[in-house]
Amino acid sequence: MKVSLVAQASAYDFIRNFFKLDDSPEDVAMAKKLEASLVQQDFANGEIICRIGEKANSMYFIESGRVEILGQDNEPLNEIGEGQYFGEYAVLTGEKRLSTVRSKGGTVVYCMESKAVLEGVRYHPFVYGDIIKWLYGQISQKHTKLIRLSSLMRFSSNRRGLVRDSKNLRRKSAGELLMHYGVVLLVFLMAAFFPAGGANPGPVWILLPAVFLIAYITITKRTLESIVLASLLAMVIMHRFDFLFSFYGELLATLTLGRAMEIAVILILLGSLIRLLSCSGGVNALRRLTAERIKTKRGSLATSLLCVIVVFIDDYLSLFVASTCWVPVNDKKRVSREMSAFVMGMTPQAVNTLVPLSIWGVFLTGIITLAVGEGGLGLFVRSIPFNFLSILVLLLAFLAAMGKLPLVGALKAAEERVAQGGALWPPASEHFFSNDDDGATRGKIINMLLPLLILPAASIISGTLRSGAFSINVGYGLIITLALMFALYCFQKLMTPEEFFDNVLTGAEQMFGSVMLMALMICFSQITSQLGLVELLSSTVFAFSASHYWLLPAALFVLFTAVSYLLGYSWGMYAFGLPIAIHLAQAASASDAFLALCIGAVCAAGVASDGLSHFQSDNDHFANAIGCEPKALVDARFPYFVFMTILAGAMYLVAGIVAF
Repeated sequence: MKVSLVAQASAYDFIRNFFKLDDSPEDVAMAKKLEASLVQQDFANGEIICRIGEKANSMYFIESGRVEILGQDNEPLNEIGEGQYFGEYAVLTGEKRLSTVRSKGGTVVYCMESKAVLEGVRYHPFVYGDIIKWLYGQISQKHTKLIRLSSLMRFSSNRRGLVRDSKNLRRKSAGELLMHYGVVLLVFLMAAFFPAGGANPGPVWILLPAVFLIAYITITKRTLESIVLASLLAMVIMHRFDFLFSFYGELLATLTLGRAMEIAVILILLGSLIRLLSCSGGVNALRRLTAERIKTKRGSLATSLLCVIVVFIDDYLSLFVASTCWVPVNDKKRVSREMSAFVMGMTPQAVNTLVPLSIWGVFLTGIITLAVGEGGLGLFVRSIPFNFLSILVLLLAFLAAMGKLPLVGALKAAEERVAQGGALWPPASEHFFSNDDDGATRGKIINMLLPLLILPAASIISGTLRSGAFSINVGYGLIITLALMFALYCFQKLMTPEEFFDNVLTGAEQMFGSVMLMALMICFSQITSQLGLVELLSSTVFAFSASHYWLLPAALFVLFTAVSYLLGYSWGMYAFGLPIAIHLAQAASASDAFLALCIGAVCAAGVASDGLSHFQSDNDHFANAIGCEPKALVDARFPYFVFMTILAGAMYLVAGIVAF
């Protein structure tokens, strides 16, 4: 039945408290509207209110009675009662239910459908983050771990390029939108009427789309919109008012590129693999093993670093596994959370840019292949020794784990704080995840480690057998690995065949954002190449005498570190920057070593920008994984990344002289 404001005052209180509404006329009207959507439901003792794995279509407020929160195997995780609520996380994130909820005794709840919940959040969009943090403070540590797994893995496959800013959550007025897009329209009209058009529009107009992309994304933090508008601007310069149909044709041409489609398929399969690994239970088993065997601070930090390296497939997966297993152990050994974040949080991207089988490696190899044709994998492998910054990151992380790293700045202050008996984490970290989940569902380590061993072996063996010569084919390796995981997981009764393929589809769906942004960035790169950007940059390089070509690797490193920093999106920089760097290197020298050096410099630039950035949304999610306030994480690593970036730039200067 519908709940009346007069009959049930507590219903109104639930709405006001949850959505943080005040006594203003607008908020009172919204509270009444949302309260009218509540439906009262009665549940008998032991009756299931919602089940784990179900699609979430509502959340619940407890009017009276109590409910039990149950895990995967119906083990009790928590118990909540009158005045509390549940089911909100799945509604707000779009995930399936993370737990089963069962009535304990007679229970009366108010049910609110997803549509009404989302309407309330949209009314005050800025409250969303507060609601999520409030949620974390209301649920048990065991349930928190389940949510942490879901949110971290969900974001891991969507985060690349989806740079978000809190100001974008506020709905703008018609006047604000008119002013904003009026400026964009003015730029488009100038591009349509002023340049000469055709094949030679002039250097200013050739550079305009790239400058527009960097400026627009820096101002708005809206990556997808920025790439589309910059691509359309380039088409306006080349095709005037036929730009929409021309852009559609270029996008179709990009999607029909054989290598681009191969990259997309491999990324989708990797998304499925990561999703299955996250649900395998192997992480919990590994965590318990580490808690029992590791006895020293150095051993804990060293094995956490080793874990990041071994779990090389995806940077977020490696961070999740390492933080889940070793942060609790580090806490017991009195390691500051900043040090844990330093060792685990700054190394996953570096590892991923050094491994051809990782998501990053697949993407980088694909972009290189699109630029040079066949031999992209071999060229990427040859560039690995020249990815100086990633190597320096791993070296510093190793020194930190061994206790040999000179401490400076925030990291030094953190270790001194803990040594003097202070808290393990900096102030304001209490809002982030705890790592205490001793009651988590048990699993087997083999469920995680065996697929990680099968993937490289299957990729090498299948690629070599199919080609007749030594080769690595990640696509073949993924198909074989997924097939063996099906047998491993289903015959253990870890999941049913239906659940297995549901996870496969979920992982594939979560990669759609990354694949779409990759395709758009490749399309933008090809459009600007047609416009003449690569030729313009090449002619600029040729303006220098041959004695100055040795500057190119260092110049590429500095330039694309800045571009990636402004974009807040290293993958976008790679799709845009690698083809340019390859063309410039080939124009400067016929040496394969010099080409590999330039590719390594661009790969390192993405890692540098990630480490130096203070505004990337990745920082919040890394902080969630470690259990450390985001700014403290960034402050701890920043001086080291400044030092490493300067050192890497000097190394590219020296290497450029030697290689050229």
